Amino acid sequence: MATLIRVTGDFDVAEEAVQEAFIVALERWPHEGVPANPGAWITQVARNKAIDRIRREGVLRDKVAALERLGTMRAATEAGPGEQLGEIEDDRLRLIFTCCHPALGAEARVALTLRSLGGLSTAEIARAFLAGESAMAQRIVRAKRKIAANNIPYEVPVIEQMPERYWQRST
Repeated sequence: MATLIRVTGDFDVAEEAVQEAFIVALERWPHEGVPANPGAWITQVARNKAIDRIRREGVLRDKVAALERLGTMRAATEAGPGEQLGEIEDDRLRLIFTCCHPALGAEARVALTLRSLGGLSTAEIARAFLAGESAMAQRIVRAKRKIAANNIPYEVPVIEQMPERYWQRST
């Protein structure tokens, strides 16, 4: 148990994995014989069971998130033009606020906005920033990942959030 708790960081996952390993031992050992090191065998089987469970939970989280996005997409397509997604119907405005979220650095905001809304190529943006194309591509990728990782909403901020969204010039 101690090894699995250290590896998984979760008492429940470790306990259930050890229980499953003992069930496998009860099924296999009468036919295959007891291994030379039963403790190590139980630990290894339990570790594999824990890994399987953690992977399944990750897949489940991903699928639930995809289903939620699908539900949102269906709701948006079922509504008539001008009825979907709240007060402001322009998706480009939402995208501007997403690309220019304060969680992103200023250069990443500009680069992502030029790429997503301006239709500029990564090479064109890199030239404008006097940067290498691969560096600019990585900056854009990191900005997209940050949006996803921080669950930055695709929305126009409410009026109370507007002051923090104004462009702050460096002095």
